[in-house]
Amino acid sequence: MSNGAVMLDDPVGIFIHTIDRLCRRPARGEGVEDSPHVARQPLLARWRGGQDKKEHVDRMGVPLVRLSKAGDWPQILAPQGGQAIHVISRGIPRAMPDIQQGEGVPEILSRIVSALRGMRLRFPRYELTALIVERLAESHGNVDQALHVLRESDRNWGWGVGAAGKGAGHAPFPLNLLLALLPGFLHDLRLSGRVPGLGGRFRWLRRALSGDASKASGVAALLAGLGRADEQADKQAVEQAVERAVERLLLRAFMDDLSGQYRRSPLHVRGAGHVFYPLLLLNEHGEALVKRIEERRADLGRFDPVVVVSYTPAAVLPEGDKALQQLSRWRRELVTAEDRDAWRRVLDTPLTISAPAVPADLTRYDVDDPAWVPPARLAPWWSSRTAIALFWMALAGMVGAYAGQTAAWHRNACATGLWTPWTESGRQLAGTECVGVAEPDYLFSPGNAEMRQVQAVLQQENERAAKLREGSDRPYVTIAYLAALTSTDRDALAAAREGLAGVAIAQRRQNNSAGASEPLVRILLANAGGRMEHGSSIARLLLRYRDEEAPIVGVVGLDQSRQETVAAIQELGKAGLPMVASTLSADRLVNESPFYFQVAPQNSRQAWMAAAFADSLVKKREVKRRARVYYSHDVTDYYASNLRARVVARLEEHRFAVEGLRFTPVGGGKPGPDDRSDDAYAGEPRDAGVSACGFDGLVYFAGRGIPDFAEFVKGVADKCADAPPTILGGDDVSRYAADVRIRSAVSGVGYYYESFAAAPNKCGEPQRHDFYAALFATFPFECEEPGPGRTLDGHAALAYDATETMITAIRRLGKERHRVPVNSYTVWRQLGTLYTPDQSGHAIEGATGALDFGAGSPRQYPLDKAVLILYAKGAERPTQVGLCGDVTRAGRSEIFPWCASVPEIYR
Repeated sequence: MSNGAVMLDDPVGIFIHTIDRLCRRPARGEGVEDSPHVARQPLLARWRGGQDKKEHVDRMGVPLVRLSKAGDWPQILAPQGGQAIHVISRGIPRAMPDIQQGEGVPEILSRIVSALRGMRLRFPRYELTALIVERLAESHGNVDQALHVLRESDRNWGWGVGAAGKGAGHAPFPLNLLLALLPGFLHDLRLSGRVPGLGGRFRWLRRALSGDASKASGVAALLAGLGRADEQADKQAVEQAVERAVERLLLRAFMDDLSGQYRRSPLHVRGAGHVFYPLLLLNEHGEALVKRIEERRADLGRFDPVVVVSYTPAAVLPEGDKALQQLSRWRRELVTAEDRDAWRRVLDTPLTISAPAVPADLTRYDVDDPAWVPPARLAPWWSSRTAIALFWMALAGMVGAYAGQTAAWHRNACATGLWTPWTESGRQLAGTECVGVAEPDYLFSPGNAEMRQVQAVLQQENERAAKLREGSDRPYVTIAYLAALTSTDRDALAAAREGLAGVAIAQRRQNNSAGASEPLVRILLANAGGRMEHGSSIARLLLRYRDEEAPIVGVVGLDQSRQETVAAIQELGKAGLPMVASTLSADRLVNESPFYFQVAPQNSRQAWMAAAFADSLVKKREVKRRARVYYSHDVTDYYASNLRARVVARLEEHRFAVEGLRFTPVGGGKPGPDDRSDDAYAGEPRDAGVSACGFDGLVYFAGRGIPDFAEFVKGVADKCADAPPTILGGDDVSRYAADVRIRSAVSGVGYYYESFAAAPNKCGEPQRHDFYAALFATFPFECEEPGPGRTLDGHAALAYDATETMITAIRRLGKERHRVPVNSYTVWRQLGTLYTPDQSGHAIEGATGALDFGAGSPRQYPLDKAVLILYAKGAERPTQVGLCGDVTRAGRSEIFPWCASVPEIYR
């Protein structure tokens, strides 16, 4: 039967082919495809000819074929066992239940589901509904009984409720009350079907029972009232109404299960793998189900992917060839239906015909002959179980790889959030420290609550500056704060927080100012590690940072005059990025780059002050004219070696007999065999403190205050707390003196130390500079004594002065007659002009004293910068002994009488 020539006038062929075609699912959309034997016109030709007839539509309803004489056709269409002849496509899911007389819809649907369940079809809604209906048969409209049945049907959740109830007896109050009540409440809420995302299949059951009413009652109440709308009807009428309602409910569950599996969407990939609609072959006893299907076809316009062929011996049929003509016309109208209305008009009246006589030779209609029935289209490869499994495996692999990459990114780049390949965090893990560049909203770890509060203020000011920038022509710039922002040392971390607090006050005061030349300042944090070990690499990272809207015009901060700090200065200088250091004082730093400035005095001035103070002590006969200078044996610590050399030289100028003693800093290594120093080695800092006992001259400590000086003082206390030597420490000892918790551990040893900032008065008292008033108002924890506040070391004030110096240079660019573009080079040039030629005032009235970089010949460090000497003992607040330099509101009595003799080179 090649090319279907016989099929056009063969009743058997037309009948078989019609059934096969009704069950074939189109590749796109839903409906009935045209005959696979008919040559299809190319799409381009149809478009040119203006003909684009649709071959299928989004079908609704169930195609229903009713046979007045079925004969052996049901067995032929659904062959059993090893029958060799198949007249319709083998892959069609089909069910031919053996329906007995008197069986109702529930029994028929149960047999159909059993037959179709093994053909890649699942029926979860039907199974739940059938289970509930079966158990509810004796409820007689009782809501409590319906709720009990629902709880039993939801086994997984019910087990959780029972487990929670058993565990409640072993839990303390009020947890036991929650365990006893909350799971049961949530379970009943789920069973009600009212809560999206919680009800699951019970949400569907509520819609099915209520006819999709949005404000319907819960599932239990709907089940109790199922089919009982008329309370006045007799018992038999009620039972019949309940029976009809149950039949409709089960049929809807069956149809909704099918339509759900035939959906085509990215979330239902397997739906595209169904290339045939199921075929139901019902014998003459299946009228009850056919009746319910006809009701659904009439009342509901839903997609029901099923074809029904039933036997109705009482049907009235057309005579002769009219049956063949009716079949041909009905099939053609289905194929050519171009919209839903046309499709529904065809289905309004089921096709009722008499099946043709079964021919003696069925082999000529065997589906294996492609000339008779072409092979069905294959399911898309991506809808197969293997493809879906591979997809989920690949997706799980990609998600796992992405999660692993995100975890590695968090671990190695100190990042937060999700990893994105096109972005960098600007940070990296170096050993146990996170170093790099970050916005203030990122807290370098370790941190604490006080550090978080300071950075929150910085972030708020950054956001405010960005908002103020909108619609304004004020300069908008970024200043990077480069320092040691992490440390395992509590005191070093507090010093880092103090520096950030000073920057925050300077930024807030500047952003609060108004005027066309007043810059809007944004702060960027750069952490170089606890000992500035990564200073040069972070400097290079800063140079790669780009923000066209708010470019980096300078760097403030810097920390610890070490080898890596020098490398960072050199890197920033090579890139033409100006720097203003806050606490650095080593003499060599100003020679490392012309772009480097500092607000602290040099060690040379500090050393001259130490020698002059020692000379005054000799004149008071408090010490002999001899001195010991203890310094850190750390070749990378330029501060200690430079301060030691300058102090020794100045003391010798004052005719002191000086000897140098080295000690190994805490955590450092002892001198090796290649050590060539002539100075004596005093061991650990504590040992060095012990060796200072009994010395009647001046003991000068040129090292780090924390932790080395803390150990040094403990060594003194161990041996000679009753008669300690006279100790004078360098400016870094201010870190030790500022922490009352640490210094109070040694209460019997007093000492002098140098400082670059006048200590503030207590909170509530008048302050020398309004910086401290703003600091205490912004960060109340600074007022706690003892507490986390430690402003006595001057780090906050020095950081404020460094930032204010950079801001002043930017501000002055806008005050020029012709406004100069703000960039790193123009800011550097302006930094070199921060001096007062006629000495009528000061360039900047800083919190640590006047900031003036020279008259006529500007320098890279301030002129006549204040150096103070204080005395501390135990937990008592340090007292100021005297000072040299210009300090705001300093009285004449505070200034040493010998300050006027400071040589010009040390001014």
